[in-house]
Amino acid sequence: MFSKMYRPNLKSGRSLILLFILSIVLYLIASNSYVEIKAHNYKEKLAAVNLMQDYLDTLEAEITARGIEIDPINDPFHTGLIGKRLSPITTDRGLLSEKQAAINPNIASIFVEEFGRLKAGDKVAVGITGSNPSVNLALYAALTVMELDPSIIVSLSSASYGANREELTWLDMEAILKEKGMLSFGSSYASIGGSEDRGIGLSDYGMNALRDAMSRNNVPLIMGSSLEENVDLHMQAYDNMIDSDSRYRLFVNIGGGLANVGSEPNARLIPEGLNTKLAERDFDREGVMMKMAKRNINILHIRRILRWAHKYKLSLSLDEKPVAGEGTVLSSTIHNVTVASICLAILILAIIAVIVFDRHDRRFMGNIVDTEDDL
Repeated sequence: MFSKMYRPNLKSGRSLILLFILSIVLYLIASNSYVEIKAHNYKEKLAAVNLMQDYLDTLEAEITARGIEIDPINDPFHTGLIGKRLSPITTDRGLLSEKQAAINPNIASIFVEEFGRLKAGDKVAVGITGSNPSVNLALYAALTVMELDPSIIVSLSSASYGANREELTWLDMEAILKEKGMLSFGSSYASIGGSEDRGIGLSDYGMNALRDAMSRNNVPLIMGSSLEENVDLHMQAYDNMIDSDSRYRLFVNIGGGLANVGSEPNARLIPEGLNTKLAERDFDREGVMMKMAKRNINILHIRRILRWAHKYKLSLSLDEKPVAGEGTVLSSTIHNVTVASICLAILILAIIAVIVFDRHDRRFMGNIVDTEDDL
């Protein structure tokens, strides 16, 4: 019995080498070919990002013009939005990294993403603090671009590194943007914030500085005798800011203002993001969030902006300013499937061609040998 096998000739060896080289070239082309996929609501997100950048630029110019000191170490981009570690209106410790991460205009696109179910004209109740003004700017940019109708109450005091300069509170920042024609809404009411939402622990000077800020910006003070009374006063204020035949579609809480969250443990335990079933949970102390939830109003809770920056892969570098339009919330870069498919098709055709031409070579039969002859 005879056994036969194929012995490749010189020409087929060259074909295999060329095929190997072609495979490497096609692999490099496919692996280095990318395409950018724009996210849903890309235009709105980019508009909000650009508007927030305008807010940042306007505030920076005005703060510089007023001669307000900017810390070049803590605020490497010289925005003026990083406050002091301590001041008379500072209520508690804050993370500097949170304030620095928020100075990124792309944060505004996150709010557009979270507001995806809302439509122009929808009424939104908003509770903010002075602790992270850049997050507030991102929220305001998204509200403006999406043409939502906000009712805003601010807890005016601030944690460390926030809007904690007596001459530059959050209300003063709002006023600057309004004067420049860049903002058509703002805080309608303000509370002191801090412990019990009544500024317990602040000096008389600090309390008066906050009252003065409200007075010069014509924003009425909410001040009850206890946290529970302050929560009720907040709810009454929100009711006063809406027609009886209308309702809020969403309550947005930024930070850990006690009037909004009820207690510090609540702020940590409530999941960040959209909460649609908060009313089903029991809390020892209820804030505005819980009371809104019991009215079948969805809750958007955003407390640690660093988590959101990591989630959407936003730049956290302090060496250079973030580039507007970056982050997976706006767009993502993936391998170009079309190019990869073309490269695969070319490679398959090349393999087939080598096989076909090699089989038709005149010397093909000459390469079939009888193994018995070699013995």
